[in-house]
Amino acid sequence: MKHTLSTTDLTILEHIVFVAEKSAKTIQFCFKKGKHQTYITPKRDLLVSFDLQTPIDFDYPIANLKTFLADDIKDLDPDKNNVDISQLVLATDKDEEGFNTKIIYELDFTHADLINNQKLKKYRHFNIIGQGPEQKEENGQLVGKQTSNTLLYFQYQNHERSWWFDDNNKKHVSKGKSTRKFRYVMKRDVLRLLPNDYNLILRKGVVQFQFKHLNYYFLPIVEWTGHSVKDWTHTFSLVDDKHLIKQYRSKNHFHFDPVGTPKPKLSQQGNYP
Repeated sequence: MKHTLSTTDLTILEHIVFVAEKSAKTIQFCFKKGKHQTYITPKRDLLVSFDLQTPIDFDYPIANLKTFLADDIKDLDPDKNNVDISQLVLATDKDEEGFNTKIIYELDFTHADLINNQKLKKYRHFNIIGQGPEQKEENGQLVGKQTSNTLLYFQYQNHERSWWFDDNNKKHVSKGKSTRKFRYVMKRDVLRLLPNDYNLILRKGVVQFQFKHLNYYFLPIVEWTGHSVKDWTHTFSLVDDKHLIKQYRSKNHFHFDPVGTPKPKLSQQGNYP
């Protein structure tokens, strides 16, 4: 009794290695009997799930997925596998349930967004931001103040000082408008996804990228939703000494306006004017 892996199966496995090697030195995996498969890093900060093209009739543990793929093995023979499954770090049903938390918001993350993310190497962090209305959920209904500032955008930034300090060294990518208020922060370079158009699902404590049966679940570095979302702190809101401001401007260290000057607002294109 053997099982032959398809080209699609192998491609997904190769990308599991590609995305997981940022977090795991050795990538352990096990084909579980059936069609649905999962992988989790030892730190349990990334889970990948996918379906085989055809179901497998047995469990098949792999001690090192990178070595397995390098050996170009396509036919799985359980009679020739001596890997001890009890010694591997593997995803459980409970792990997968733990990543499928309450959905906060859904939006598109296109192939173009993925390419753009790969190009913006000078930024360490990837922010997903919804400037939704000032509302909260009560009994399953959104209640509270409605506002017109409901932009939805990605923000790339290094966050040298704090998560809420805006040094104006950033890149915005507009994604339309949001009906919810949130902010999720991830490391930009962990998004090593197969080139596809994804449904980006923001969950409580989880960021999920979904393409058909393929799912990547990441734990964000930090997140805020609803009323926990704060206002940005800008340079001009920290300095109120007119002489100091004059010196900074003369030396071109900062470009800002004195305290009391209205903060710039995002345009519809997601950039500061």
